[in-house]
Amino acid sequence: MYSPNPFRIEDILILKKFIKSNGFATLVSTHNTNPLATHIPLYIEERGTKHILVGHMSRANEQAKALENESNVLAIFYGAQGYVSAYAKDPKELKITPTYDYQIVHAKGKLQFVSRDKLEKSLYKLMGIYEKGQPKEMDLSKYPKASLERSLNAIIGFEIEVEEWLGCFRLNQNRTKEEREHIKQCVKENTALVKAIDNFNS
Repeated sequence: MYSPNPFRIEDILILKKFIKSNGFATLVSTHNTNPLATHIPLYIEERGTKHILVGHMSRANEQAKALENESNVLAIFYGAQGYVSAYAKDPKELKITPTYDYQIVHAKGKLQFVSRDKLEKSLYKLMGIYEKGQPKEMDLSKYPKASLERSLNAIIGFEIEVEEWLGCFRLNQNRTKEEREHIKQCVKENTALVKAIDNFNS
């Protein structure tokens, strides 16, 4: 990913926080030079100095079979994004080209499939992450055992030890505070992008 200064993000604390808030990822790999991608939620764990991405996919997925022989993967996480017009950047002259603001994090590593026991434990943790705050939280331990067994048989769990991180947050860091305020007014209907600009530039 092209990530020039001042948009490159290398601070691991920022990257981890981003992934915890934006866990739905695109998992990319190749098979015989053919690119494959699956869109799935992942969560991050810290084990000593290592950072591990944990997830699962359908056993019927073509990518699951391919990953038995090619374990190198790229996980792409997406945050706020949106178009920024020339007017938003330069309302008087329109001499600054329009652009696209976005937050992206890439995590590269090797994928390893895990045991059924680890898969089941990861489902409990994943449910805990996404059920938290729901009007009525689901307790997986009370889920019908037969239904849970069918689900476990249909999926395969994995872990990715992250070997390389790369983040790119294009959020008008190269603009003055006054320019950013005008940009925010022009994209105010994109509340996620406005919030991201505020949080990153505060």
